[in-house]
Amino acid sequence: MQYETERRGAVEVEDVLQSVIDYVSKILNTRQGSTVLDDAFGIPDFTSAGVSFTNEDIPNLEREIAAFVGRCEPRLHNVQVRFTPDPGAPLQMIFSLNAELRLGKNEFLPVHFVTRVNPLGKVTVTQ
Repeated sequence: MQYETERRGAVEVEDVLQSVIDYVSKILNTRQGSTVLDDAFGIPDFTSAGVSFTNEDIPNLEREIAAFVGRCEPRLHNVQVRFTPDPGAPLQMIFSLNAELRLGKNEFLPVHFVTRVNPLGKVTVTQ
């Protein structure tokens, strides 16, 4: 009986984790100024990332993305974002997103996601 409970719990955690990944992907694909209700909602347009952003801009982008995800996805806490360039994919901006996923009142699971911004500005989120 305990095995079934543990297995069901693991499946539920995977479901919640996938839901978070899907939602973070959706919000990170929302550009600032694209919603009628809130001009500040969204992240900057990364379409011209190679031209528009310099190394000095990266810490601001990291903070901005972390704050936006933390504000919009209440299941994630202590969100930290770091730029992690990949020499094998020079046209993509890649960020590591680390956070704690709230599973219960006092239960948190450390999570790590990789966000990739392709040259067209589309963001994909993977575990």
